[in-house]
Amino acid sequence: MTTLPYAEREPLATSLFPSDRAVLGDDAVNRILSSKLELPIQAKIALMKFPDSWTGRYYGSSYWHNEEYLKLQQGHVNTLSGALLTSDQIMEVIPLPSLMIPQQISIPVLREAAVRMQADLLLVFRVAGDTYSKYRLFARDQTKAYSTCELVLLDVRTGLVPFARVLTRDHLELKQSTDFDLAETMRRAEERAAGEALKSAAEQLVTFVKSVRRKSG
Repeated sequence: MTTLPYAEREPLATSLFPSDRAVLGDDAVNRILSSKLELPIQAKIALMKFPDSWTGRYYGSSYWHNEEYLKLQQGHVNTLSGALLTSDQIMEVIPLPSLMIPQQISIPVLREAAVRMQADLLLVFRVAGDTYSKYRLFARDQTKAYSTCELVLLDVRTGLVPFARVLTRDHLELKQSTDFDLAETMRRAEERAAGEALKSAAEQLVTFVKSVRRKSG
């Protein structure tokens, strides 16, 4: 695309692939890309954690019954909710009940679930991570965890995604004498890295919400 012969070609304004038009027509694409999105003056946000399989690996096969695991999940919700509610533009944050989350997740289905809760926005988040351990002979073992937080904000009225972030944070943790084994150290390191990633992502979202154009009246 940087060559002169390419620059002299006729520009394309629409897709010529039939499969593209079957999903979303060119007129709709042009209208979406040429229009602006305005958020409510005060928004109600439905909050949903995207289901995954990695979070229970330190809590045993029945992790969904584990008290520490449940506290961790609630901690993620509290971290996001607390940060969001510091914004004057957000009046309420409500977790989306798991009963309303289908096994086959798609944007239209999630949008419908948020509509049923009369939420203006739907915030979907996911936290994933990994740990790396270093065994030392004459000092305490240490573990470094990396956690990645993904945030996707969906405007329920239009189906548009005005905000999305992928942030990674790390945390170094030393093995304590009270730790039963190194796995406990690894779990603590990953939890703290996840908390830092969530907090940073939430702060960026609040900054975005404060800065965007809002509906008049």
